[in-house]
Amino acid sequence: MVRQARDYAKWYVAQETDHDTVPWYLDTASLKAIRNAVGSCSDDAFEQHFGEYYRQLAGAYNDDITQPHPDPVPAGAAMNEYREHKLDIYLTEDRGEIDVTSGVHVMYYAGVNDERLVRSDDPYPAREPDGRLEHVVIDIDRDQFETFLDYHLRCQIRDSYLARGEEPPEQYRVLGPGTDYMMGRCMTRDCVPEYHNYNATIEGYRAEDTFNAGVFGQLLSLF
Repeated sequence: MVRQARDYAKWYVAQETDHDTVPWYLDTASLKAIRNAVGSCSDDAFEQHFGEYYRQLAGAYNDDITQPHPDPVPAGAAMNEYREHKLDIYLTEDRGEIDVTSGVHVMYYAGVNDERLVRSDDPYPAREPDGRLEHVVIDIDRDQFETFLDYHLRCQIRDSYLARGEEPPEQYRVLGPGTDYMMGRCMTRDCVPEYHNYNATIEGYRAEDTFNAGVFGQLLSLF
């Protein structure tokens, strides 16, 4: 409850003043703008911004797809094989389109509660991204990937509300991995339901996608 109060205060101050107090994972408006921008991408623009990310996620399961990057974690540095791939998204100044995306960052655990990030190329290293995709490798066809990203962003929008202690609007009451920030709270706090779990039973919430291959095997390896 204290965390929710702090997050709500950050969001409230940002709404009522000119102070930028909201990190990307609490910024509902920014996440909605990203979802709209992704949905309006041309095929060429989508490939430019997200093709590398797709190949990194899907290449772990499909021998016909070459993952662009080998595992960057030094041998013996991680406590397990869990890896999460992150992609920073920056919007244009009018927030109507995607300006640029980063390289694929990799998160791993060096120990219990010891999260590390191996950063890739970042076009704006001194700027907070407008959003960030966060997901483990997944078995998915290329023609499903845009739908998958849209669902992942819906889950992130859901999490932006939940982190502040608010119930999201009905269209965002879906189950599945959203932001790491909220998933960590779901997995480590008994009082927070497992919104990240496609198979959870939470009144008013449902899983609408079928893109859960490979997700929970990796999560279970943490325990």
